[in-house]
Amino acid sequence: MGIFKEEAETKRMIFNIRDDLANRLLLAKEEARSMGKRLDIETTINKAIEKFLQKAEKRIKEEKKKQGVFLQSLKNKSTDGVLPDSKDIVESVFSEENQ
Repeated sequence: MGIFKEEAETKRMIFNIRDDLANRLLLAKEEARSMGKRLDIETTINKAIEKFLQKAEKRIKEEKKKQGVFLQSLKNKSTDGVLPDSKDIVESVFSEENQ
């Protein structure tokens, strides 16, 4: 039987927020305490960050997809045979000088 309670891993961060928001938050916490209540700020922040990350990850995935299509089109253009390999260029230059 384990002696210690196992808890979910958490990370602590300090966010820079606007002064007016910080003051409103402190005031709301004080008012909630005066009524015998507690504001669940951590859950609210976690939900907001989760929502933000879902949107950010979706946008990043879309951008990577766009870049992948763009890079693929560049690769296709380079193998079209429009430009010869550098080896072919060198050989043709040397063969012209020898003639």
